[in-house]
Amino acid sequence: MRHHTPLVFVWCCAIAAAQDAPKVVSMEPAHLSEVDAKEVKQLVVTFDQAMSDQGWSFCGGGPQFPKVVGRPRWETPKKIVVTVELEPDHEYRLSLNCPAGTNFRSSKGVQLAPVPWSFVTVPEKVRPVAEQKRRNQRALQALTATLAERYSYYDLRVQDWKKLEKENKDAILGARTDRGFAMAAAKMLQPTEDLHLYLRIGDQTFGTGSRAIDPLFRRQLLDRYAKVEPVGKQALAGRTEDGIGYLLIASWTSDLDPELVGGAITALMDTKAMVIDVRPNAGGDESLAQRVAAWFVGGTKTYAKHQIKQKKGKTGFGPVVERQLRGRGDEPQYDKPIAVLTSRYVMSSNESFVMMLQQAKDCVVVGQPTFGSSGNPQPFDLGNDVTVLVPSWRDLRLDGTPFEGEGLSPDEFVPCTDEDLKSRDPILERALELLRAKVQKDK
Repeated sequence: MRHHTPLVFVWCCAIAAAQDAPKVVSMEPAHLSEVDAKEVKQLVVTFDQAMSDQGWSFCGGGPQFPKVVGRPRWETPKKIVVTVELEPDHEYRLSLNCPAGTNFRSSKGVQLAPVPWSFVTVPEKVRPVAEQKRRNQRALQALTATLAERYSYYDLRVQDWKKLEKENKDAILGARTDRGFAMAAAKMLQPTEDLHLYLRIGDQTFGTGSRAIDPLFRRQLLDRYAKVEPVGKQALAGRTEDGIGYLLIASWTSDLDPELVGGAITALMDTKAMVIDVRPNAGGDESLAQRVAAWFVGGTKTYAKHQIKQKKGKTGFGPVVERQLRGRGDEPQYDKPIAVLTSRYVMSSNESFVMMLQQAKDCVVVGQPTFGSSGNPQPFDLGNDVTVLVPSWRDLRLDGTPFEGEGLSPDEFVPCTDEDLKSRDPILERALELLRAKVQKDK
């Protein structure tokens, strides 16, 4: 079973937004809008408070980044303007601030949390207005019916679907292209804040959720605690001076090589205990997570459950299905104490990985609650070249309770902030402390 997590609009920033952080009041063109390239000559951003005029961070690059003419300029302390040249029939994506650039700051020096910004331009030739409107109407009907029947979190994410549709219907029906429909529909679905619910047309994806969350992990601090080396593109492995292993898995995507990870675990078999760090991991392919977890869990263990949404209504779920992990049989296995490090950034199939490792012989989860987002999205054709990917299941803990929107609680909660991580890693320190105590006790 796989979780497919769209990475569109999922941003990680170094610090959480402060209460007095600036906010965006408006963007022109609006986020998730469809515009005429001939009519848009400027990008305009208005903030809720006076901003520092010492810099800006319009993040992005490549063909999806607008062609900028000249330098951005502050028209007022709250408004910045950028002259651009846009092309017809084009998708544009950028963000205000990002992990690599945080120059949008208030006049008091507080930085703006990353804000995604996406819009499209209409082609030079479009369908007649009446024809496109009928096309939009049919697709909207298909979308609303599909969500009611198949969206597993339909009754959790939105309280009044009829009101939501009414508020967005004119914009959706008025879309001038199928791509415009996809963007308008994605904008309607933003109140779900569901990272697993999104629309797709061709190779373009339009998400309905976003987040700016600190993974509470700093690569530069690792050398204080262990000597580590890269294991392919998405992992690190090493050990502390006193013989405790360390394994970082940054993603469950195709960039991860489970064979290389298995080799790293084999090299750490002589360690006394191991830290498994998944704080900067937002998920991917659950089957990859199973292949790595099998090194730590013996036999066949049920680690999670789920129910598939099959029909309309709160009771429209199918039977409870158990998901199981099979160990490596007679192959070598790591059966010493492990500590799994988590943060709010952990979600989707990475939450499944945490639940897998909880079935190990001696496991403690250390850090902060996970994000609580799992969906196993399935595609549904809306009849207008647009596909909606809809979360199909309700992921459950072993006791049968759902954790969507709640996350998984650690065994050992560790307070940790960006300020703490400037000099030390409290979560890793606590995990090492717990493992050392276990090793000493077992002597």
